[in-house]
Amino acid sequence: MMKGKKSGKISPEWRIDFGSKASSVGNESDRRILSTVIEETSASIIKRLCKHWKMFVVIIVPISAMLMLSSFSLSRASEIRQSTSTAIESIDDSLKISDLVKHLQRERGMSTSFIWASNFSSTILGQLHVLRQETNTSLWKVKWPDVGISIQNTQWTVDDLMFSLTRHRQDVDIRSMDIVHNLDYYTTKTNALLKYISQSVTPPDNAAVQLLIVASGALLSMTDDKGIQRALGTTFFTSCGWPSKDIEINYKLLQGRSSAFLDTAMYHDRKIEIQLTEHKQSSANLSNFIDAHDTFQLFIEYENICNSTSLPAREAYSIEWFSNMTVFIDIFFEIRESINKEIQSGLKDLQSIAQFEFTLFLSTLIVAITISGILSTWYMYCIAKLTGNLSNYANKVKRKSDELAQEKKKTDNLLYQMLPKKIANILKTGNTSDAEHFNEVTVYFSDIVGFTTIGVQSQPLDIVNLLNDLYSLFDECIDKYDVYKVETIGDAYMVASGVPTPNGGNHAPEIALMALRIRQEVNGYTIPHMPGRALQIRIGLHSGPCVAGVVGTKMPRYCLFGDTVNTASRMESSGMGGRIHISSVTHAMLNDHGNFVTEFRGIIDVKGKGPMATYWLEKLKVEEPAKVVSMFL
Repeated sequence: MMKGKKSGKISPEWRIDFGSKASSVGNESDRRILSTVIEETSASIIKRLCKHWKMFVVIIVPISAMLMLSSFSLSRASEIRQSTSTAIESIDDSLKISDLVKHLQRERGMSTSFIWASNFSSTILGQLHVLRQETNTSLWKVKWPDVGISIQNTQWTVDDLMFSLTRHRQDVDIRSMDIVHNLDYYTTKTNALLKYISQSVTPPDNAAVQLLIVASGALLSMTDDKGIQRALGTTFFTSCGWPSKDIEINYKLLQGRSSAFLDTAMYHDRKIEIQLTEHKQSSANLSNFIDAHDTFQLFIEYENICNSTSLPAREAYSIEWFSNMTVFIDIFFEIRESINKEIQSGLKDLQSIAQFEFTLFLSTLIVAITISGILSTWYMYCIAKLTGNLSNYANKVKRKSDELAQEKKKTDNLLYQMLPKKIANILKTGNTSDAEHFNEVTVYFSDIVGFTTIGVQSQPLDIVNLLNDLYSLFDECIDKYDVYKVETIGDAYMVASGVPTPNGGNHAPEIALMALRIRQEVNGYTIPHMPGRALQIRIGLHSGPCVAGVVGTKMPRYCLFGDTVNTASRMESSGMGGRIHISSVTHAMLNDHGNFVTEFRGIIDVKGKGPMATYWLEKLKVEEPAKVVSMFL
């Protein structure tokens, strides 16, 4: 039995041992994580991969960026290839239209000279028929757009233009119009064609080629102005002067504008000036048509001799002027043709580069898509394998965790049998369980009457079986009451109420009910290995204050200390078999409760305590059977 008083705290060694046990089991957060991973195990591979979409971002983002860059480069190369192809086609078409413009300009000049001639000139008419045939040939070579070309706000086809030229030529042949109307007719057509050329040529994204296109367009506009000057000049030579002041002014305006177009062309292509210099060296009269001063000086010199010149001679001068101007204009057509060839060459180079880049980027894109597919498949396989391995590992961990939880539950149950649950939970957290003082508890002691004699007459295994059977019976009884089994030593059985959790004034009635129940269960109990011999127990109860706490490190126990424990032990040792011996303190508490029948034993001399008034606890009052039954349940 436990005697004496002792208070204190649990030792560090015991605290460390409990900490290791507590840490061996995963907490609730770990169990939730395991549960989540286990759920993934039952899911399909696709679902598992979808749950790990963030892992795919690591490879998808750079692959997507690479594919987008390759696609953009491929698209850009395709656009350049397409634009250069379109530009080459438009340049080819513009050359044919430019050739048509050149022939219309020649026809315009010669028809103007024919209309202005004072007498019918078969020579000029013959030249005009040749130029008309060249115009027709050039017209049928042109790749005419399906929607037509806008002339005078109307979409004209080749047939429309051919029909209009035929009617106009008929009027020219009979000279039923003046030169202004004739000039306006042809100029309207050439301007429309020039406008179409400028709109149809698609400039590529190349600065050098764009400069050449601007220079080519400026030269084409200059040749048209020069063509009008050629026509007006023929009238000057056949008429010995300008037909009117307006025509003279118009000629001068055309001279200034054509010079501006030439300057624009030479600004955008420096090679034009070099080519003109070479042509000047090979043609002495070329400067007369370029320099305005030289041109007007030529007109002044002609006016001085014109009146004394015959009509055939004047027509000869007119044709010579027309021929020289044609040579002059053709020089710029040649220069423009060389520029267009240079443009075509540049465009073909761009097209070759674009084709190379297109092939390169297409190959790169195909390789990138292939590699991306392989990498993505491999990456998905690795992730699926990894998640599968994690799931399998999680399954193993889950099984081990469940097994560990079962073992922990068994350990806890065993621990709760050794120590109060409240105290055990405190120790499991690694904290210290301090000794506590309780103002009121009731302590129960019991032992077997004549146990020493029984032990002498029995085998050790019989004694063990007897005590195991008896204490199992006691343990079943005490589970129904608010009591705590402190310990068993040999045949001694110790129980307390009010510890480790205070229960107010219920500790004495709880212990009293338990004692009556145990006595009832033992009544008539025979010793298994001694047939016919009944077993009797002595029971002692006492109430009062005590101190309780955990002591020991190897076999820690929850122990009660104080005089209350000693007195309860004396009540048991001084009692009688088959009876419940209680102190006057416990008797007073049971009387206050009012449901117990007691008998005064008398004043007895208690060892270590002296004379004490004690009582026998007999039974519950039979007047309240319902209450009695409820107290046993």
